[in-house]
Amino acid sequence: MAKNILEGEDILIEEFKKESNYVLVTMEEPYSIIQECLNPKHVIFNYDMSEENLMKLASNNIEGDVIYGFGGGTACDTAKYLATKWNRPLIITPSVISVDAWLCKQIAIRTNGRVRYIDGIKPDKFILDYSIIRKGPGLLNKAGVSDVLSITTALGDWNISRRVFGDRFDISYYNAAYNIAKTLLSREKDISELSTEGLRSIVMGQVEEVILCEEWGNSRPEEGGEHFLAYCLEEITKKHYIHGLLIALNIIVVLKLQRDEAVFDYESIYQFYKNIGLDISPQKQGITEEEYRKTLLATPRYVKEENLFNGIFSLKSIYDSKGEYSVNEIVDWVFSL
Repeated sequence: MAKNILEGEDILIEEFKKESNYVLVTMEEPYSIIQECLNPKHVIFNYDMSEENLMKLASNNIEGDVIYGFGGGTACDTAKYLATKWNRPLIITPSVISVDAWLCKQIAIRTNGRVRYIDGIKPDKFILDYSIIRKGPGLLNKAGVSDVLSITTALGDWNISRRVFGDRFDISYYNAAYNIAKTLLSREKDISELSTEGLRSIVMGQVEEVILCEEWGNSRPEEGGEHFLAYCLEEITKKHYIHGLLIALNIIVVLKLQRDEAVFDYESIYQFYKNIGLDISPQKQGITEEEYRKTLLATPRYVKEENLFNGIFSLKSIYDSKGEYSVNEIVDWVFSL
């Protein structure tokens, strides 16, 4: 683990007790778990990541020697934003590990309804209390595999971008990413049980892929068409989804579309989801057939307009006019999962 990550069981309360003057940025749900044991100077609840709202929060420069971000992605990103604006030390402690955002310096904010990423300060310390994380929704914790397993599709897209577009490539980073994904896939039983080792396997995968991407200089080793489909769907529907579930679904779709370029087998990845108890069906996510059809058709244009990484959606020929790889057949298959 990285040097500034403290991990263990039942450690969070003791860490909080070491601070006497801190601001806690959190959500009601995780806060209720340990509220009686805390004594922050101020508590900030935030559910709105619009730039306007964040600027409003930051305009009130609240007293406190250190900022704690405790919760999911929104709480952690809000804490990063405030610590950056106020120039305070920052400690991040996730209550769920559904995404890798708690590790990243970048902050996801919404401007005119669209997500964009801005740089924040690096947290001074991360605290991972597995006894707290285990109390979070099991579905969300299991969904945390997706920001690691997106490597499986990103590598196929990287192959395409290198071969067709001559994009920058390095076999050592490619192999390192491959091994991170393979390692996580080998921890199926622990993850299905959400044991400490299972939770730690997800965390380790997230830590290693974030570090790898930082060393590479961007998210190329971990991000590809699976994320771009998600961004495009959100743009079309204006809805919010559970990130890990949507990415998980898109991973197997993009692996199938990659055909011979795919580095991993989509059926094996889908079986992994089933074995760990992760229901990725679009119906459970509130996605309609028409919405997903529109997204498949619109993603190539979206990738070009947003200047995203080259990959399967950058090719001139992605879908067949009929048969297994036609848009209609892909949609029928997705909604049969």
